[in-house]
Amino acid sequence: MSAEEELGSTPAEVIEVVGKTGMHGEAMQVKCRIKEGENQGRIITRNCLGPVRVGDVLQLRETAREADSIGGQ
Repeated sequence: MSAEEELGSTPAEVIEVVGKTGMHGEAMQVKCRIKEGENQGRIITRNCLGPVRVGDVLQLRETAREADSIGGQ
């Protein structure tokens, strides 16, 4: 069992940076493709803190939740 499996995290590759979000623009909204697990291949929208660009791999604790789209639509 790898370290990722022990922590319950799932790798997801960033395929698009949608834009900045949050009260002060401190978070980035990204679309990412789940690379492993039961949701493999699914594309979800998530908010993340810190610098991020296309091709980065995020370790997600949860793959069932999605972020609301920017603009509330």
